[in-house]
Amino acid sequence: MLSVAVCLVMTAAPVDLESWNARRLSTNRTAMFVLGGWAVGNLAVGSIGFALERDERLRWLHLGNAAWNVVNLGLAVVGLISDWGKDPKSFDAKQSLVESEKQEKVLLVNAGLDVAYLASAAFLWQRGDATGDARLVGLGQALLIQGAFLLGFDITLAVLSGRLTDELLLGLDVMPGGGVGARADLRW
Repeated sequence: MLSVAVCLVMTAAPVDLESWNARRLSTNRTAMFVLGGWAVGNLAVGSIGFALERDERLRWLHLGNAAWNVVNLGLAVVGLISDWGKDPKSFDAKQSLVESEKQEKVLLVNAGLDVAYLASAAFLWQRGDATGDARLVGLGQALLIQGAFLLGFDITLAVLSGRLTDELLLGLDVMPGGGVGARADLRW
């Protein structure tokens, strides 16, 4: 990606760093609201479903969805709190690039974990079917739903973050010796 940015930097337009960081932070906040909304909805439906459902598989499905989303809600709240007070003006070019690339890496690792969740879900569901264990079937189904959502969520956010990073890289001059210099309107 960096080599492409180096080749294209001569034709790239300068980036308004404050506006770019405002969009990055806004994208992150929106993503955390989406994750939090998913979590709250699953907590509500899962709790009610567990209380009212008579089918054991569905009870465990509801319980698994509710339990998993306690974690999702916690992650969304922590994400919102950590980004909420950040001022887009406070990031220089280097900090902006580091933050954006760090987020991309975390999201791609998370996507790998999501694939592992899906594999685990398939194993639990299959094992539950083979042994007649309604608990394993329901938990496998819950994990399948949550893993699929999280995979889509993480990949979508990674793509959005990657686009922002590419936009920033196109607005930077890369100097010999590995340094990164700001274009005319970017400040270190």
